[in-house]
Order: sequence, then C-alpha cells, then structure tokens
Amino acid sequence: MGLRGPAPKPTELVVLDGNPGKRPLNRREPKPRFTTPKCPEYLDETAKMEWRRLVPILKRMRVLTEADYLALGSLCQSYSTLIKAQTKLSEGGLLFKTPSGYVQQSPLLSIVNSCVETITRLCREFGLTPASRSRLQMLEEPRTNPRDNILDF
Repeated sequence: MGLRGPAPKPTELVVLDGNPGKRPLNRREPKPRFTTPKCPEYLDETAKMEWRRLVPILKRMRVLTEADYLALGSLCQSYSTLIKAQTKLSEGGLLFKTPSGYVQQSPLLSIVNSCVETITRLCREFGLTPASRSRLQMLEEPRTNPRDNILDF
C-alpha cells in the first residue's frame, strides 16, 4: 500500500516559507551531497546517452545529489525502453491480427504508455516539467570569500 496524501515539503523549503503551518520541523532530515552520482552499469547504451544528456541539466538546476542515481537511472532506462517500444510500434502498427483472425491492439502500446507514465512521474521528481519547475526552489550556491582566490606566496 502506498503512502497517503501529498509528499511532504523538504524542511529547507518549509523554513524558507516561514513555516506557515507552525508544525515541528524535521531537524534530522538527511542531506545528501550535491555531487554527480555514478552512472549505473546496468543501463543500456541509449539509457547511458540519456544519462549523459540529463546530468549537466540537473547540475545546472542544482537538484542532483549523490542519492539520485537510482531514480535518474530508472528515468533513463524507461526512456530507452520507450524508444525501443515506440520504434517497434511504428514498424508494426497499432493493430495486429491474432492467429485466430481477431484484430487486437499491439501489446507494445501498453509498454509505451507505461514508459510515458514512469518518465513523466520521474521527470516531476527532478523538476523537468514546466509545472514541477514552478514548485521548486533552487538552493543558493555556497558563497565564497574573494580572498580565497588569492594565492599566498
């Protein structure tokens, strides 16, 4: 059974909003590092190409952490499966005739629809849809002291 209700807002966002509900804050929320996760080896070549395309985008958006490799890997592999199924569907058509003579919808159509649903859900998690981007707030980049860039001899 799934979790009830909408996903809770990250504690940092609740603090930025001034904690309007005045509920106790989760002071022990995990905070993964903002580093590029390692690409999972199980991804096929198309999925790895999508990984290489998405990682720079997510890094610029400052939403990618070391903990995101599994979700991002699933997104990339679903994309690869979608491409393969859509290619086969385009070759064979939406309908096919069974050995008994009945015309049926191609099973590839349900694979395509399932992949689109998975991709859309995972894209929302990463802020890759227009509506989900409007709900995200980027973290500020750590401020550096200009004196840190001066070399001491």
